[in-house]
Amino acid sequence: MKNIKVLKPSLKKSHLSIVKSLIFFIFLTSNLFLCCFAQDNITPFEIVVKPEVASLGDTVSVKIRKLPTEKNPPRIFFEKTKVPVFSLSETWYRTLLPISAGVKAGTYPIEIFYKGHTKKIDLTVKDTKYPLQDLTLPKTVSELKASKVEKALVAKALNTYSNEKFWREKFILPSSGPLSTAYGVKRRVNGVINPDYFHKGLDFAAASGSSIKAPENGRVVLVGLASKGFVVNGNCIFIDHGHGVVSGYLHLSSVLVKDGDFVKKGQLIGKVGSTGIASGPHLHWGVYVLGKTVEPLLWTKTIID
Repeated sequence: MKNIKVLKPSLKKSHLSIVKSLIFFIFLTSNLFLCCFAQDNITPFEIVVKPEVASLGDTVSVKIRKLPTEKNPPRIFFEKTKVPVFSLSETWYRTLLPISAGVKAGTYPIEIFYKGHTKKIDLTVKDTKYPLQDLTLPKTVSELKASKVEKALVAKALNTYSNEKFWREKFILPSSGPLSTAYGVKRRVNGVINPDYFHKGLDFAAASGSSIKAPENGRVVLVGLASKGFVVNGNCIFIDHGHGVVSGYLHLSSVLVKDGDFVKKGQLIGKVGSTGIASGPHLHWGVYVLGKTVEPLLWTKTIID
């Protein structure tokens, strides 16, 4: 029987070097993958939410610190609806979120997308107990409905989103009259409660003809007149304060500004009256954020930036 040679496997030094290089490459890439995966779960930008726990009527400020290498602003969704984001300064972007009296207490999602990263925040909203007010109105008044032109023009005014922020400090009260009806109050009109209704501003029991002042700087975006079809609001003024913040003044006896005027804080803009649906002379003052009502008194107690 012929001798059979058994070949023993052997690796040359060059082959061994290649194997070692492959092992090192696999190790390096796997670690890079794990590192990148971990970084995707870390938000590389600062977020400030104020207040962290909100109540009905609040205006919630969401600020995102700008990244110097990113030119595009973040995208923010509140309850899965995209909201406008404004440049607040060289350092911050900011959006304001309205928590109207008509929403339910609970948890609401805020999602922020910025430079390939996603951050989800659950905003807790606490309940606010609002009182019930009885109101008696003549049937001819209580059954009045807003005209089409009134609805359209007011809706357009309330959804004004100016890139420039006009207000600087706390708002001042527009009237020196006593407060007669608070924000969020439910009303029983002529013995009937509308479950979907809540008072969308503050009422001041001021004398007819008394002064109304602008609470902060802004631009007049709407002057409505009872003679021009403003059935519910009567003679009214709406002021854009920038960044989606609008204030409204209803039931005036006279208007002292016109569309497009820029008004300064404390400037006289009109006189108290009882035009539109009103049981008597008073000023109704509302503050709106992104088209929805919020508690006006909060704007007079703190600087919302």
